[in-house]
Amino acid sequence: MKQVEAFVPETLRELGEYEKLAALLPKSWHHLAEFDFAAIGWRLLAAELAARAECDNEMYVALAPYLDNVGKVPFALAPRVLLWCSQYHYHHQGLPQALQTATLAQTAALAAEDESTQAEAIQLQGEICFALGEWEQATAHFHQAISLYGEQARPYRLGLAYLDLGATFNRLGKTEAAHTTLERSIKLLSKSHDAYALAIARLIVAESLNTLGEPETAYQYLLFALETFEKTRSKYLRQTWNDLAATLIALKDFEQAATYLQRALADHPPQAAMHHAASYEIKARLHLAQRQFELAETALQLADEQAKKANDSAPLAEICRSFGRLRLLEKRPEEAVRYLRLALEMAQADSAVVLELEVKALLAQALCEDQPAEAFQLVAEVERLLEGRALREVKRVAQEARKRLNALGQEHCFVLSDARMPLLADAREAMLKWMWARSLYQAKGSARKAATILGVTPTYIRRLTKVIPRDLLRSTKKQK
Repeated sequence: MKQVEAFVPETLRELGEYEKLAALLPKSWHHLAEFDFAAIGWRLLAAELAARAECDNEMYVALAPYLDNVGKVPFALAPRVLLWCSQYHYHHQGLPQALQTATLAQTAALAAEDESTQAEAIQLQGEICFALGEWEQATAHFHQAISLYGEQARPYRLGLAYLDLGATFNRLGKTEAAHTTLERSIKLLSKSHDAYALAIARLIVAESLNTLGEPETAYQYLLFALETFEKTRSKYLRQTWNDLAATLIALKDFEQAATYLQRALADHPPQAAMHHAASYEIKARLHLAQRQFELAETALQLADEQAKKANDSAPLAEICRSFGRLRLLEKRPEEAVRYLRLALEMAQADSAVVLELEVKALLAQALCEDQPAEAFQLVAEVERLLEGRALREVKRVAQEARKRLNALGQEHCFVLSDARMPLLADAREAMLKWMWARSLYQAKGSARKAATILGVTPTYIRRLTKVIPRDLLRSTKKQK
């Protein structure tokens, strides 16, 4: 009977049945002998449930006997105890200690031949590396965990690992890979009983869908996620409201977007300033979409104040981006350039690849009249990096920049893009066409006068026709 009781919770864990696990947890687990084999198992379960419920104090109570006394734990349970001690440090922002403890958990699991805990420890190392901004290491850990979960035939854990990997791809701007990976995670998690993890996957995949220019699908995913987060009053609820508002702006449902922003700004969680900074920045986008420039200015100033109050640099790049967009719409390109250069610097420092591309395209728009050479280089770089990618919104901004550059009069500038450097023969032919067209224009369509302006003989013109088709050498319409 004891063996069955010990086995059932682990089986339920592998199905994501945390509601049933919570019902199984003895109410008297606090009073069990701290280092008894069965008591340790129940305490670890209590810590896991507390972590999911975001109850940090309860998590500490469950793990307190082991945080500094892992040596007293039976050898067979040491890997899992170390794993959850690492989780505790991770939840309390002690990231270096969390990573060290997770590595010890992996080593202990290898020694104890505990393959299940070994895979979970590797995944946890990836999550900690993600929090530390060590993206390559995080990706490597998640790939390794996915491989192990596949070998162990653990579909629920495999879904969680794909969720982590998809979130990493999304953070790195690998939006297409993030979308594919997160859809795989959703497919696996939908077969489990963990609605909370499934909601997180839907929240993140909605972000990638918005970046890919699919707000209709993103909106449906966010509504499913919202239903789950509202039941639990999750920490992700504010982010979901903000993402819904941003999605509805793309769908031009401005009234409903404003409703979700009101909810987000009326809520006051422990880290309200950080969430409100994001909300005010999205509110500014709402006003920009309605060309309410004064209201957008006010919202961006409030966003900037909240971000500085929270001492959080993460939203500042997007705030500066929106300030730059506002100045462009107000036809104040010099100020737009100043804001957009700041946004670009912060986006590059934060490895926000998609935001960096968008800012470069906006910066090209701001520079095209006064500094067309730099604008051409920026647009060419963005177009090269977007080639073969499905980032519709960024492509739209880049196309607008290209349109502005193409609208410049040929009298103003003559630019060869490094990204599309022609062959010498092509460059020569292009230059001849340009010179002939200019001369024809000045000669009001007279080929003889055009030849005189160029200082060449009719014989040279006849030779020129052998290089360039005759119709390209002639004026399409004589000037009167």
